[in-house]
Amino acid sequence: MLEKIDLHYIDFARIRNNPVIVDAGACKGKYVEMLNERIYGCRIFAIECDRDNLEILRGKKFPPNVKICSKALVGIKPKKNFIYHQYIGLPYSGTVGYEKEYIKKHRDYAGVIKYSVRALGINDMFSEFGIKKIDYLKMNIEGMEREILAAMTKKTASRISQISLSIHTKIKDDLNCSPLKASTEINIRGRMEELGFKVQKVDRRLFYGTMEV
Repeated sequence: MLEKIDLHYIDFARIRNNPVIVDAGACKGKYVEMLNERIYGCRIFAIECDRDNLEILRGKKFPPNVKICSKALVGIKPKKNFIYHQYIGLPYSGTVGYEKEYIKKHRDYAGVIKYSVRALGINDMFSEFGIKKIDYLKMNIEGMEREILAAMTKKTASRISQISLSIHTKIKDDLNCSPLKASTEINIRGRMEELGFKVQKVDRRLFYGTMEV
């Protein structure tokens, strides 16, 4: 049965013993903390590239089963670095590869800082973390989702049991003027189904999928 934890959905009944959890877009670690409390014996890989968020994550001194990966999860050109856009004055982080034009109209917007971040290709996660399978992947990475799904192979998808994916429809127009332009026309649900996931739209902003074996 699906359960909403913070903004994302998970089926705890599908979680095996000693599961592997990947939180792509871990932000300040709230979701990591919640899942670590709920899932006994789990290993969690928290992927985050925002400097301020990383400082907070590292300051929390998570137990040894939680590993922090200071990279940006991407699909295109995974061996190259990307320019991260960190938004100032807002309560949330920025994005990789493009500026959110609509953010500049926000009343609290105070500018943007740009810096280079290391990239981790979606199909390289298993070798990067030394794992064979991902029991649950939460992905909230501000517009990179479409491009990652385009690059994801069926072999990679087959090793992911559950996935909770943010849609970020509001920023689609911004992607037209970014390095992610080629991914703007990707139908998220259609691509997930093509990869083999059984898909549900569980919220206006979220898709949830399971890989049936």
